[in-house]
Amino acid sequence: MNPYIVAGGVLAVVCAYGVGHWQGDDAGQAKIQAKWDQERAKLAEEYAANVTAMREKEQSMQGNADKLRQEKDRELKKVADTNKLLLDSLRHRPERPSGSGVSETASAGQSGCSGKDLHRESATDIVKLAMDADELRIALKQCYAQYDSLK
Repeated sequence: MNPYIVAGGVLAVVCAYGVGHWQGDDAGQAKIQAKWDQERAKLAEEYAANVTAMREKEQSMQGNADKLRQEKDRELKKVADTNKLLLDSLRHRPERPSGSGVSETASAGQSGCSGKDLHRESATDIVKLAMDADELRIALKQCYAQYDSLK
């Protein structure tokens, strides 16, 4: 065989391989890029749908929290009004004597002391303490309700 024919055949095969590889590589890159772009578009659509769903859920949860807060504020106002009336009713009680600080019933040695025997300062302190307890109870109730609504 003629070495020029063999060399020409090998050269033709190498050139064909190079041209095919070069064109195939460019076509392959375009094909992969198209798949990549489709996948990115799909992910972007899913992300947008998820964001929309989360926003709706967030708005719903915020609406529930606002309703619970309004209910808590109504209850706190009711407690404050009741306690104001109680404090106003305590004005006519006698003041605590400057000496012992013990009610007349207790200082007279009688057993037991009812709420009607309390001095103004003591009764006011008890009413304020009860108001604080009611505020804490209402806040805790709202906290539990809001937690349960998130489950």
